[in-house]
Amino acid sequence: MSLEKPIFKINLLIICVLTGLAPMTALAQLKQTTRIEIPTRSSAEEQFDLFSLGEAGALMVIRRNEFMGSRNEKWVFTKYDTDLKPVWTQEYGMDFRYIPVMSYQNPDYAYWLFAEPDTDHFLFLQLDLARGHIDIHKGDLLPNVSVHQFKVIGSKALVAGYYRNRPIVVVHSFFDHTTRVLPGLFERNMEINNVDINEVDGLINVITYAVRKRECVFAIKTYNYEGKLLKTTALKDQENSLISGQIVPLNPEDSYLIGNYSIGCTPFSQGLYVTHIKDNIPEDPNFIEFSELQNFFNFMKPKRRKRVLDRIGKRESMGKENKFRYRLLVHNLIQTENEIVLVAEVYYPNYKTNSPAMFNGLSRQYMRSLDGFRYTHAIVCGFDRDGNFLWDNCITIKDLTSFELQEMVQLTPIDDYFLLAYPQDGSIHTEVIRRDKVVVEKEEYEIEGKTEDEKVLFNENATLAAWYGKYFLAYGVQRVSSGKNTVGPQREVFYINKFTYNTEDIGKPKSAGEASSRKSTGLKR
Repeated sequence: MSLEKPIFKINLLIICVLTGLAPMTALAQLKQTTRIEIPTRSSAEEQFDLFSLGEAGALMVIRRNEFMGSRNEKWVFTKYDTDLKPVWTQEYGMDFRYIPVMSYQNPDYAYWLFAEPDTDHFLFLQLDLARGHIDIHKGDLLPNVSVHQFKVIGSKALVAGYYRNRPIVVVHSFFDHTTRVLPGLFERNMEINNVDINEVDGLINVITYAVRKRECVFAIKTYNYEGKLLKTTALKDQENSLISGQIVPLNPEDSYLIGNYSIGCTPFSQGLYVTHIKDNIPEDPNFIEFSELQNFFNFMKPKRRKRVLDRIGKRESMGKENKFRYRLLVHNLIQTENEIVLVAEVYYPNYKTNSPAMFNGLSRQYMRSLDGFRYTHAIVCGFDRDGNFLWDNCITIKDLTSFELQEMVQLTPIDDYFLLAYPQDGSIHTEVIRRDKVVVEKEEYEIEGKTEDEKVLFNENATLAAWYGKYFLAYGVQRVSSGKNTVGPQREVFYINKFTYNTEDIGKPKSAGEASSRKSTGLKR
């Protein structure tokens, strides 16, 4: 699980926790094996986070102001092994002038990017994941850069964003403290779609999207480790416009690009595409319309889905195209030994209408403002290692909204299955698929306390993260009562749970007793 993500000021009480899930079938289940708790401090401002380090363990990060209103903030890093036993703890007192912007992780180090507002001063915190040693690197980049991506390759930090409304990628060397800007990017009407790093070959790929003379231009600019522009690969199609793309490298001169596309320069996706790029020459993309996916419309109610499929069939028989436009939030590609898996959530922005106000003293005007994002479903598509489209599936997301546009659905390969899960209102919704088949229908599990005698008083927006193999991490903050009576003693803790998932008995029939108890309870411990 990558550490690369924005760091937001999150109220402690809205961070949530997953403590248990009910069995999917009679024997297939998420089972809690270990749980640790860290009491929260009512006298301090605290923020908790947890990151998977795979088989190397997990990293917990606590940001804490020891005294309410204090300007200096202490960062406490604790590494745990796979049994959730602490390996080391390291602390760092952060200068109050710097604010956290983004973080990034590779197998050996974790990095945090800090900025001093209204200046060109930046600070990089480098944490050795094996020993817990901290190194601090300072540099001057550009003032008031709107940072969108932060990555590290070798001993160089890449900070991508916008300066004076134009795209920019700044490279800062930890070794000699020099800073340079990658050439060929500072243009009007251009956006940075993604910054992809190839550690093996020492290459930096900046994927850009630009509109020139009403034409959408999607390009990959490839730089060497020193920041020299090596080549530009332009991808254009007469009818379709590529919106996003992720590179699957085969070797320095051979790769695949997978993403979504639209018709015209719009953010509304028409479907997915995959293209082979060899010797800097892209082949014609293979476009896959949403109407061609077998399970894309499974999120609809049966009658509506039938009407849509009937309309698709009728238009195809008449030789007409089927065009469906959706907004997609595409996740990082998941690569297994034999497959490349794409996960994307379908969403739309929610707007609210504010109260009317007088305008120039003559008329009344209603104002609309963004009120978060609503998710409808997530699609899962599989490609083979040669870039051929193989299968698709989906999971329905009902009435789920988020103020921030963020990845909600998690997919994890286990044996020959894929587990899909997302949190909502203190519950976890799951579905198990085997490629294009659903083998365990969607189920909902209430989140429960540590024991049957405890009552969870606060618990929402649960977090479930893949760890390694068949193991999962669940973490967050809970306020629980020591008994079922809510007036009894209470405690508030940040906790980490280790879960294991068993798929060996998926598909075996459940007894009547198991089926009835499954509906009313979550996982009891």
